[in-house]
Amino acid sequence: MRTLTIAPMYDSPGKKDATGAFQPERAAFVTCVNPLDWQSDADNHTTKSAMRAVVLADVHAVAPTLLAVFGHGWRTGIQFGFSLPHVDELAAELARGCPFVRVALYCCSTGSGPGVGGDGGFADMLRDALCRAGAVHCQVDAHDRSGHTTKNPYVTRFMGQGSATGGQGGQWIVAPKSALWGRWVRALRGDLRFRFPLMDVAAIHAKLEAGE
Repeated sequence: MRTLTIAPMYDSPGKKDATGAFQPERAAFVTCVNPLDWQSDADNHTTKSAMRAVVLADVHAVAPTLLAVFGHGWRTGIQFGFSLPHVDELAAELARGCPFVRVALYCCSTGSGPGVGGDGGFADMLRDALCRAGAVHCQVDAHDRSGHTTKNPYVTRFMGQGSATGGQGGQWIVAPKSALWGRWVRALRGDLRFRFPLMDVAAIHAKLEAGE
């Protein structure tokens, strides 16, 4: 497994978002999942195009099978210079590494969209672009609303499912108010918040049902 993680270098004005959340959660993720990963520190004091170029170069160099992004997000993009018009160039670089590439967007609202299941949003469009680029068995996990960068339980999964064109929206990993919801919320306080991108939904549910 080749893991590339991305986090911003600097706090936003008047906040401790990078040093208080994104950087320490990225460090905990690396310790838990893959201590030998590659890290991309995005200079968020520079331009969006400059950040985007650095990220694309790092993705090209590493060819990750798992990309984990820690930063601000919204329905149409992430803070590292990528919005809907840029999903194809990111997907093209990611698809070089593996048709089974996984992307974990630890970023607010990237799993939301104007359509059902986040259809038409950033995560959905990235999944579609990955499929078009050849990563037909890709997986993109994303938060569908604002919340803590890793403990936000509102996570939607967008799967390639062998399609060359993508799909329509995604599915909850654990549906809100379902029987497993409370266990899911509690489990995300532990290391499951870092491990679930590497697990299929059945395995996640089994772990929750077992009380692990």
